[in-house]
Amino acid sequence: MQKPIDVKVTPEGLENLKKELVELAEKRPGVLARMVVAREQGDLSENAGYHAAREELGRIDRRTRELKLMIRFAQIIGGGDHLTVSLGSSVVVDDGTGQREFKLVGKIEANPMEGKMSDESPIGMALLGKKVSDLVEIDVPDGKVKYRILEINRFPPSQTRWFSLPRFKIRFIPGINAGVFRSE
Repeated sequence: MQKPIDVKVTPEGLENLKKELVELAEKRPGVLARMVVAREQGDLSENAGYHAAREELGRIDRRTRELKLMIRFAQIIGGGDHLTVSLGSSVVVDDGTGQREFKLVGKIEANPMEGKMSDESPIGMALLGKKVSDLVEIDVPDGKVKYRILEINRFPPSQTRWFSLPRFKIRFIPGINAGVFRSE
């Protein structure tokens, strides 16, 4: 089956999508109750309360469908090595005036104000595949920017877990099917 949408998220991003879905599910009954009360007031053609509640219910239902679809087809990003920049990397760069840190995420989680750059943004595309000490020149709306890559980081320790089997320990990193095996 082909995926209807391509959703790349970090484990943190997936949790945020799930939280939003729960919040909408909790909000929906109250909006539905407001709509029922407004409907009982009579003429619906001039009932602003009814129309407002109906529109809000439509927004909630639409966003709920979007979230369920995104969660169902979410691809957890991260992994790879510390040698090259890839999705899920946290990259420390120097532009000559100071250091900045960017986290490369999917377009759904992108928030430049928080340093979260989409893999489809000019900065994200330019950083992908680069290594520590590479000089990257990026065309941005304000002109050209040069960054020297100082550091590439991966998963926070809280996202790495160890599972024990009778003869092996398996290190599980979310979003990666292969683990690191170590004999006991």
